[in-house]
Amino acid sequence: MVNCRLFRINEPKARITVQLTMPRPLAISLSVIAGALIAVQSRVNGELAIALQDGLFAALLSFGIGTALVALPFFVSRSERIKLLVSTKALGRQLPIWMTLGGFFGGFFVMMQGLVAPEIGVTLFTLAIVSGQAAAALMVDSFGMLGLAKRKLSMARLAGAGIAIIGLVLSSGLGLQEVSGLIVLPFLAGFGSGFQQAINGRLATKTDSVLISTFLNFVTGTALIAVVVLAFEGVPDLSSGLPTNPVLYLGGLVGGIFIFIQVMVVRQIGVLALGLSLLLGQVVASLVLDLIAPITESNFGLLTYLGVVLVVFGASMVVVKR
Repeated sequence: MVNCRLFRINEPKARITVQLTMPRPLAISLSVIAGALIAVQSRVNGELAIALQDGLFAALLSFGIGTALVALPFFVSRSERIKLLVSTKALGRQLPIWMTLGGFFGGFFVMMQGLVAPEIGVTLFTLAIVSGQAAAALMVDSFGMLGLAKRKLSMARLAGAGIAIIGLVLSSGLGLQEVSGLIVLPFLAGFGSGFQQAINGRLATKTDSVLISTFLNFVTGTALIAVVVLAFEGVPDLSSGLPTNPVLYLGGLVGGIFIFIQVMVVRQIGVLALGLSLLLGQVVASLVLDLIAPITESNFGLLTYLGVVLVVFGASMVVVKR
């Protein structure tokens, strides 16, 4: 069960802080599920990009739908509307603007799903993403960046991270086949995602609301994608209509759930443990998706499955050790 407790500090400048507590195994399990959702979102947005023949517009649709869905609770909850109004008025003063910019990383992430995933496949795309996430997580956790607690990196955690990365290399076949230079883009998206997790966690604490953090993430991400679409493609031409398959529009919903989970657990287990848990969910889910219904031609062998085992083992070493 998740307990949410509010503490009011009676000082000259009163403030509210939030302490979200849940059992560590539950937080880890939710993070793994969130990782699987990333792979699902990559697949859905990749398919939408193929159907539209426009990766950027697919990203805008996905993030825009996500923004609309996350906004719905504000029409129901008066307390959340008040918190959102207070947070908006506090921008630039008590609430630093940089805390609202995590969505920029999310917007870039989703654009890469539409542009790159259809070209290199979900598994290889996932390799690049989680490699970037692991690099960012090690950096944020080691130095206590963005106001998060500095966490000592034991040899066991470092070894676990290394084993997981080796497993990712094997599971993707990297080094055994020619890899497109496009792999750099999702790596950068994954690196930014590691910082996004930390920023959104800080914003949730500052605003006393996981929902507000998620909503502002979607608003800024949608704004970024809209600017990019208008700058490079102009106003989208919808004269030929939109795809009729409703499944193609679930990327925004899946993304909203993923961001909500990561914001909720990041301050409890740290960016590194969150990143490796996401890694585990992403790799297993992307492998299953590419095996069942590959978006590109896939060639899985013994090394692929050995890599998945190493990822599970390495990620477990990281998330179990405090």
